[in-house]
This record gives sequence, structure tokens and C-alpha cells, in this order.
Amino acid sequence: MSTGAQIAVCGPTFLDVVMAGMKEPPRLGAEMWVDSSALTAGGAANQAVAVARLSQPVELITRLGSDRAGGVVRDVLRENNVGTSYATAVDHQSITVSLAWGGDRAMVTHGSDEGGVLPEDFTPAVLIADLRAIGANAEVVRKWRARGTKVIGDVGWDDSGAWRTKDLEPLALCDYFVPNEAEILHYARCYDVREAISMLHQLVETDAQIIVTRGARGVAFGGSGYWTLPALEVDVVDPTGAGDSFSAGLAVAVAAGATDREAVSFALLLGGMSVSKPGGAGSTPTLKELATALNEMEIPAAYDLGFARKIVSGLSV
Repeated sequence: MSTGAQIAVCGPTFLDVVMAGMKEPPRLGAEMWVDSSALTAGGAANQAVAVARLSQPVELITRLGSDRAGGVVRDVLRENNVGTSYATAVDHQSITVSLAWGGDRAMVTHGSDEGGVLPEDFTPAVLIADLRAIGANAEVVRKWRARGTKVIGDVGWDDSGAWRTKDLEPLALCDYFVPNEAEILHYARCYDVREAISMLHQLVETDAQIIVTRGARGVAFGGSGYWTLPALEVDVVDPTGAGDSFSAGLAVAVAAGATDREAVSFALLLGGMSVSKPGGAGSTPTLKELATALNEMEIPAAYDLGFARKIVSGLSV
């Protein structure tokens, strides 16, 4: 099934070198062997590839290197049918080494965290972007929204430790906001997720539905009412890109007109399945893998699987 709706992803892209299944953190002077690894496209590419693997049209608006590392990233995007018509060519591709152990990961990155430039002559059904990219392209985002584009915003960890309310101002241009639990608690300066959601609406002028990802504890939804959904119970191999897979699933469902509960349930399915394999972009499920999971996995009864079953209808598993 194709919704026929174009999804755009805007943000920085990296060549991801992933080492998964580490039993302990690395030690200086010692070599460690692991059971699995991946060389793939990361950053915003995680979201774009996750969308494309569901057979949905997607454009990645980013910066792509003209060097060897950029060539690997371009190959991954091409193999997964990710559009790059609006990507900007740069000399060097940013690179991230991701080391996964204990259900989490550490990352070392070289390069730039700049995203792409949104074109005025293109109007997607849904845009996924971080708040910085939304703010930098505010004029175009306003025009897109006036034409019907839904905007899903996310935010990264603030290494400065400032957690400034000013950085959240682009939320005024968002329909959905998808922070993780630690991020929203820092911005709201409190210790309770429900309180943090309420506080954010007081700090920033926004009508965005706030969906807080909480890792193994699922999500909290704060929009038309407050409710929670649990995460899938899976063996975590590599959490790299789980949040990106969640945002991609949310975008696909929103583009197709799914209800909020259907969309969040679908996003949780994608995020949960993605952590069971190494490598962000390469670990997200295809429609056929999703169909198999719907038949074979234990899925929480609280999920609304209406959209998930609709998107895989007609496939032979």
C-alpha cells in the first residue's frame, strides 16, 4: 500500500559506523571484538530510510559529502529509494562511530550538524525536522503549513546544559513534537512527564501535540487528553535510531490520516522492531517484516493496530 503522500525529512546526515553487542565499555590499549556491526547512513537518513522501507515516497533534504564517506551514504540512500533531489553537496561527509552496550550507546562524531535548505517549490504531506532546522527555514515552513503540510519536530540533547526556552520557539510551527523523556524534563525543569508537557505549553506558544518517548517504558501522549502506551518487549541489540524510526512511523501514519492512537501505536511498533538489529537505517522493518511481526509478535493490547494492519493489507507473508 502506498499512501501517495510525499514525506520530507530535513536535518544533518552522517556515515554511521556501528559496533553493537559490546559486553562492556571500551578500554584504552585493549581491542574488543563484537558479534555485529554495520556501516550505514545515519542522522536524518535514519528517518528517511525508515519511511522508504515502508514503500512510501520520501525526500531527504540534507548535506551530502562528495568524498568516499559521502559515496557510501549516497549508495545506502539510493539502495533504499530515498530521494535526494533537494540535497546540498558538500566536500566532506560527517561521520559518527556508535558503540552500543547495556541497552544504550556512546557516539563519537566528526563534521557538521547542519541540515538542509527547504525548497519553496515543493510541498510534502509531512515534514520531519529538528527545531533548529525548522527555525532556520521558518518562512518556507509557514508556506508549507498554509498549503497543508503537517510538521513533526524533534530536538537533540543540549550539550551546553542551558536548555533555553528560546530554543523551543520553533514549536509554534509544529503540529507534533517528539522529545525524549530526559529532554522534556530538562526544558521544563521538573521531574514528572505529565507536568513537563503542561509546563511546555506555558513556556512556548504552540498547539503541537507532544509525544514523549520513554525508551523501554513506551510513550506519553499530551494533546487531546493525556495517555500512555507501553513499548514492545524485545531484546535490545542496538538502540541507535530507535527514536528516528518512531518519528518515521508517526509521519507515515499522519500522512495517511490515521488517528493519534493508531499513529503512536504504529510508531512504537517501528521503534521497537528497529532496536533488535544493529545499525539505525538498516534496522528498520520493511512492510513484509511488519506484516510478519503483526502475526507473530506479542503486541500490547493497548495498541490500536488499525493503521498497521491497513498498511500491510494485501501482502503475502
